[in-house]
Amino acid sequence: MMREIVVSVTASLLLFLSVVMIPVVGIMVGTFTPLPTLLAYYRWGRPLGFWVPGGVAILGYLVLASLNAAQSLPYLLEMLLLGFLLGLGMRWGWSLEWTAGIASGLTFTVGLVVFWFSYGGGTEASASFQQDLQDGVGLLLQQYGTSSADRQLVEEALQKLLPLLVKLLPGAALASTLMACWLNLLAAKRFCRIRELPLPAWPAWSHWKAPELLVWMVIVSGGLLLLPYGSLKIAALNALMVGGVIYLFQGLAIVGYYFGRWKLPPVFRAVAYGIILLQQFFTLGAMLLGLFDTWFDFRRLSRGATANS
Repeated sequence: MMREIVVSVTASLLLFLSVVMIPVVGIMVGTFTPLPTLLAYYRWGRPLGFWVPGGVAILGYLVLASLNAAQSLPYLLEMLLLGFLLGLGMRWGWSLEWTAGIASGLTFTVGLVVFWFSYGGGTEASASFQQDLQDGVGLLLQQYGTSSADRQLVEEALQKLLPLLVKLLPGAALASTLMACWLNLLAAKRFCRIRELPLPAWPAWSHWKAPELLVWMVIVSGGLLLLPYGSLKIAALNALMVGGVIYLFQGLAIVGYYFGRWKLPPVFRAVAYGIILLQQFFTLGAMLLGLFDTWFDFRRLSRGATANS
């Protein structure tokens, strides 16, 4: 067990550091930083389950401080919190929706509070963050040797775009947290199957369906976009990003259902899932597929439930 704890702590820290060390791909790999904590608490409970996140926090502080990147420590702690909450939900037998919802909601709330106070709080927090983004983009353009004329055009375009991006940051952050929950739960399920560990009494992933009331959030948000009120449009766009990710999960569940029904090889499935997640056109198609499944029931799940009853 001590060896597994050491391996889990090392793996979690390397996954987090990959975000800094490996451009683009590191962001995808770093999404699985909560996984060792999730598996440790789900398998061992307390107090042994706390050894992994505790070790990652201590070792992570020492490594980040040596790299002059101690400001990244709160983000590491948030990832550990996410893993702990997911493991807690699995161990206590929460439903899939409650496990992902509570874990993502609490992690998002803690991150929002940390972000708010790190920028001094108050009304100037958003402006300070926007200024940091502008400075970061300017340094990036200088690093890549962009000509002064091109740099001026890009900076002028960003000055118009950044205020909107800052206002959409809450929805993007919550949506990305939900995505991290989904990926880590999928990986945890795969690990438990390989190790022949018991799993929560959740329905098959290919049969998962979002709560029907959620569709009203999408409908109301879409209607708010038609109103001439800027604040309502911003709130609607944030809500649509979150709803879009949830219905993406449902769309992927439909795709997985038919992949299993047609007995397609695993390699083909992996390539297809990668295309759906990386190509915006197919991603949007999966979202719409999940949304319209609310009315059309593409998998005929309601008929099967009626027959079983």
